[in-house]
Amino acid sequence: MRYREFIREDNEQQKRLSFIVDQMQKNPGIVNQVYRLIKVDIAKAEKNDPASMIKPEYTGVERDYTYKGVLPAFIKAIEATPGDYNDIEEFLKSYGNVSYINTDALMTDGFKTWDAWLQGQGNVQEDFISALYDNLYPITLSVSGSNRGPGEVGLALLSPDIQFASVGDLKIDGVEVEVKAESSKGGGRMKNSNADYGQPNLKAVYNKFKIPKELIPKNLPTGNIKSTAGTHFLDIAQQLEQISEGAGTAYLEELFFGTFKYGDKEMMNTMIKLWKNMDRSNSSVLAQKISYSNYANVLKNKGFSKFIFLKKNGKKTLTFDVDDYENYIDKFKMQSLAWNDKINGPAVQVSML
Repeated sequence: MRYREFIREDNEQQKRLSFIVDQMQKNPGIVNQVYRLIKVDIAKAEKNDPASMIKPEYTGVERDYTYKGVLPAFIKAIEATPGDYNDIEEFLKSYGNVSYINTDALMTDGFKTWDAWLQGQGNVQEDFISALYDNLYPITLSVSGSNRGPGEVGLALLSPDIQFASVGDLKIDGVEVEVKAESSKGGGRMKNSNADYGQPNLKAVYNKFKIPKELIPKNLPTGNIKSTAGTHFLDIAQQLEQISEGAGTAYLEELFFGTFKYGDKEMMNTMIKLWKNMDRSNSSVLAQKISYSNYANVLKNKGFSKFIFLKKNGKKTLTFDVDDYENYIDKFKMQSLAWNDKINGPAVQVSML
């Protein structure tokens, strides 16, 4: 009875093997898939898989994967990266001991595409690293109590010369850097926390100029050019000035100096002095620059001033000193600023073009 079962089982295995071979002959691409599946099982059995190889005893000075939640996401990205399993084997052999990021190219000011700083090493091809970074890019995690946005985790994991920083987002070759990466249309906000901004005391302005209760603005203003009539800060200032001379100027002074406590004072004084001769367009642009200057000064007060912008669509990078933004304004735009935004408030939104 056992002999017959063995023969029956052996015949079934032969049929399966014949089927697999037949399918591989008809579809050569399946060979790599089957090979990879077998190699994955062997690697796990021999402790050569990512979970076994990405450990401090093998990875040189690289330790960014040791933060809570990072390693599982890293392994998932590796296993989802297309290609021959030999690519993964070679990557694991060298991981942590070589840099897959050309940090000199990444840190050089100016515009470049990702292939300018993503690099292969030894037997690990650049195509594999590029595909792996694509998988790592969307990962967002909290590391040491700080939220890490798109792109940051991948940069930290692919080079021992890049670490999660305590002050900025990343430390690259010893330099603290702020990374702003786009994962969706619209871009990122120029803020770390609500502590970057103050709270304007607009009630004091209304009281000083005896603005009738029914004419007091019900909401904080927006700074968007296309916002509804009567909601833009310039509209409100004009309305208040008509009610009581000087009220519009006092409103804007409190709004800007009370909000942007680290903002460029010269630009804010220009707003206060010239607002009556401005329209929505040029007042909004100036407000965006003031908001940007507030964030730039927050960064500089913390001891660093380098920006790296990343955009997955088109795989674009822009690196620059925060004070030099006007030299690169053809590569990104500032938009969407609104005090009445309960989440982002007066933090200007920045998006690469």
